[in-house]
Amino acid sequence: MMRLLARLPGPPPVRIATAILVGIVLVAALFYLYDWLGTTFLDTGGTIG
Repeated sequence: MMRLLARLPGPPPVRIATAILVGIVLVAALFYLYDWLGTTFLDTGGTIG
């Protein structure tokens, strides 16, 4: 993880801000991916029978 942070361009505060922003985007994308998988392939909570 430190290698990824070191490879980002700019001074350290910009690197940290960029890493935080990328992390937030990845977490949001993961949330929407799980939501899509749940509604597409799994039970939507309906009754059985």
